[in-house]
This record gives sequence, C-alpha cells and structure tokens, in this order.
Amino acid sequence: MRSLRNAPARHNIASLMLVFVVAAGCNNDVMSPVVHDPGLARTINVAFCTGLEPRWVAFQDGDGAWVHAQPIVIGQQTVFQHTFSSNHAAIAKVSAFASSLTSLDIQYGAPEELAIVADTNPSHCGPAVSKTLLGTIAGLESDDIATISASEFSRAFIVFAAQHSFVLSGLADGPQDILGARDTRVNNVEVLTSMILRRMPQLGDSATIPVFDFNSPEAFAPVVANVTVVGQGPEGVITHTTLHTANSESIISFRATNVTAAIHGYDALPESKLAATDLQVLTSAVAPSSNPTDAVRTASVYFRAPGNQTITIGAPLVAPTVSTVATTPSLRLRAVFTAQPDYDRSALITYQQGEKTLVTVGMTATYARLTSGGYDLTIPDLSAASGFDAAWALRPGVNVLWNVSRTGGTLGLGLNAVPTNGATERNAVSLFTLMTP
Repeated sequence: MRSLRNAPARHNIASLMLVFVVAAGCNNDVMSPVVHDPGLARTINVAFCTGLEPRWVAFQDGDGAWVHAQPIVIGQQTVFQHTFSSNHAAIAKVSAFASSLTSLDIQYGAPEELAIVADTNPSHCGPAVSKTLLGTIAGLESDDIATISASEFSRAFIVFAAQHSFVLSGLADGPQDILGARDTRVNNVEVLTSMILRRMPQLGDSATIPVFDFNSPEAFAPVVANVTVVGQGPEGVITHTTLHTANSESIISFRATNVTAAIHGYDALPESKLAATDLQVLTSAVAPSSNPTDAVRTASVYFRAPGNQTITIGAPLVAPTVSTVATTPSLRLRAVFTAQPDYDRSALITYQQGEKTLVTVGMTATYARLTSGGYDLTIPDLSAASGFDAAWALRPGVNVLWNVSRTGGTLGLGLNAVPTNGATERNAVSLFTLMTP
C-alpha cells in the first residue's frame, strides 16, 4: 500500500480522524547530540522504493548552499546521496500526486538522520497491485458482531442478521495475516470474546479463503489486562490495541474509557499466537478539548506478552509562534517552539494553501541541540537550487492553514523505523490554524 505523506509506519489512528506525521521536541527538552568529527567527510544515502522516489531532492551541508541531487537507481531502490563535512544538515524533497497536489518537505537533522525521510518499507514497495479476498463466517449468535481484518485499511464487519460473507479489498500482493474478532453485546457493551489469527500464503485475486468459524478449535479467547493511563485529563481516553506483523497491521479492539478512572482494561492476543517478529501495540489517545489550539495526544507501547501496563500521555501541546520571514521570491514562514520535555524527539509543522500546495518543515532533537537554536523551523529559500520550481513554494497574499506535531519516546523516526519489544512513542498533533500572512 502506498502512502501519501511521511508518517509513522507504525500503528494507525485513522479512527481518530488524524494521520500522524514525523514529529516533536524542543530546546532544553532535546536529546543528547550525535557525536561527530566535524572534519570527517561522510556520504549519506537516502533511499526510496523505485516508483515512490521524489520528483526533486536537494541537500544542505551545515549552513551552506542547497545542492540539487540526481537520482541513482540501485536494484529496486532509487537513492539520493550527498557528502557532508558539517555535523548538521538538511534535505528538501518534492513529491507530486494526483490532482496536481505537490508536497515540499524540508527535514533538518544530523547527516545520519536525514534517512528518516526515506521510504523502503516493504509494504510500500513493488508494483501497485490491489487484490481482493472472499470469505464467510460461522459461529455467530444474535448478539454477536464479527470483524475480519487483513490490514489497517481493509476490514469487513459482519452482524448475525446479515449475510455471513465478506470481502477484503485493496490488499497488497504477497502473504496475508488475517485477524478475525467476535464481539458479543453484554449489557449494551460490546465485549471481545473470540479471535482467529490466520496466516495465509500469497493467493490470487478474488480467491476464496476457508470459513472463519468462531466455534472451531482455530478460535481462541483474548487476554484481558489493565493499563494505567497517566495524564488522561477530563477529556477521557480511547484505548486500542493493534497487531503488527511482517505482512499486516490490524486493529484488535477499541475501548472508550470512563473519564473518572485511571485504570482501564485492554484486549490482546496470547503471546503463544505470535510469530517471532510479531508485536502488539497498545495506544491511548486523548481527543482535543474545546480549545481551538488543543491537539490529539497519544501514547503507545510495543509489547509481545500481555500484562499490566502504564502509559503516560504527554502534556497539552504548546502552539508555536508562527511569523513571516520573507514574501519574495516566495512566502517563507518561521515557527518557534517552546520547550516540552514530553516531546523530546522532533518537531514538525505543515502549511497548506488551497488544495494544491503543502509545505512541511521538520527538525530533529539532534539538530536543535547542535545548532544551539532550539526548535526554530524556518522555510528555507530554495530558489537558487538547480531545478527548483517556484510553484512548489508558498505564495504571498494567500491564506495559510498550518498544524504541528511533536514526538517523544524511544521509537525511531520515519517510515523505515523498526519497532522493538518495549519501544514507546508519544505524539501530539494539533488542529489546523488559519493565518493570513
């Protein structure tokens, strides 16, 4: 499945109606810098699946000029490379999408960190094949609802009164890990009562898979454990778990929680049902309050064996100060963030003009520390870089929508981050704010 923007390739919170992008941090909350020898030249490669590579890429070494980079095709990947001598650097890339939408992304970091904008995630690579699988369900009673999921984007819901057939569409080519869940309504509350995890080989398009029978030996009961949510506030929280495998990322269950309680239940698979590389992800999310500058805040932990967990949601997001740096040859904006220790990995701001132009600026904690400037995110002047098209930049005199995201925790950044048992992540993503430059 191909992604439109850089975002955590990890657990999905689309059900919260926001997509998280690489994010967060600030000034005295930044992490210790990567140690460099300033005189040591090193060549950095930023790779993409061929077919997903940006239209245009440029690098900046330290505070020097922006240098256009040409693509190098190596096997199934398209690589952009540059040799750096400074301990801080930047990459700018432009991606073009349908309906003439362009996305200009600028990422500041240590040279070794620039690869966080890369995308060689196997689930995004290869030809854009979309497959469909067909199936049926058995073992449902009148108060049961079943969910069949082959990925975070392909799910089917079955109720007892309806026909017990389902269709899973939009699937990538290759093996599929299909998760079935049966919920039973008890006292007007849906409770997860049975699950089936089936690992399927690569099948042809429109293949029919064996019946999912929740009364068969293939079915098993979920494990229910407790999570203590720190920092949930008066808004309450939504807690959900997902299954992360080599072939899919499927939602196990959602639970809306009582705002007066700090301890909540969550559902998970028994560790015995997991493959060696499988992980489960427990996420608690706080929705925005009525404050227009508030943000959706989430905290997650990756785990294998279910057990009692404690999750700490980060503090409310402090909005940056956004100002105009220049209006020629394009509109250049600056966002300055205050320190928030809960978000100690990176900060990012996205600007949107109309339906055709997106400009995003991100900065890692290492860059903010190395330059002693904190999280001071300015759109650079790229007009002198070879091949840059002014149509990709913001235009003066046109209203701008902007939103920010910040990230903390131990999970790596970017689409190629590899989660590990015990890894954590905290995110805060703001609503969009309108400004007239």
